[in-house]
Amino acid sequence: MNGFRIWTAADNGAFLHSKRRTARQSKTRQALLGALGLILSMSGCGKRTPTFSGAPDTVRQIIMKKWEIVPNRLEIPQGARVELVVSSTDVEHGLALPGLGINEPVQPEHPAVIRFLAQTPGTYPMHCSIACGRSHDQMRGEIVITASR
Repeated sequence: MNGFRIWTAADNGAFLHSKRRTARQSKTRQALLGALGLILSMSGCGKRTPTFSGAPDTVRQIIMKKWEIVPNRLEIPQGARVELVVSSTDVEHGLALPGLGINEPVQPEHPAVIRFLAQTPGTYPMHCSIACGRSHDQMRGEIVITASR
């Protein structure tokens, strides 16, 4: 038959046995679906820096444009309640600070507002997380949380 067949309504009942699953196959399928659900639910459980309510202690502007982040270094005192207002002057970018659990898209003409508590002193690399052009990999910077004295 050359591997080609036209199915008709009369054929539907003839192949019901191929749709049945054994008990073992059903359990395996349930286990796989359960594992998949667990993995998907855990994908949002990464490190998240705590946020706050009320007024921030410091508001900083960040501008993302081809192919730089301005300013590319911010110093913030430990314990500060920080609000970053991130804007794009050209295309969609994404501000990622993996060490702080931050990854926000930034649309042109729609600034992203990111709030977090600067708890742990250190240097936190930031980069553009949305491919935006040929020099996308050069869009790097850092946030330095300085220890309180």
